[in-house]
Amino acid sequence: MEEWKQSVLIGAGLIILAIIFAVLRKEFGILIILVIILGVLDIIVGLYRKKN
Repeated sequence: MEEWKQSVLIGAGLIILAIIFAVLRKEFGILIILVIILGVLDIIVGLYRKKN
């Protein structure tokens, strides 16, 4: 699998897991927000690698 595809999939997985964990705990803590931000950044980096 290409490197940019892995980056996008990992970013999406991080976001989905963080949202599931937040729903189960019924709160959005600072760590969950940081994981979501890292997932978004991972997707952005993956799309940037695809472009180049």
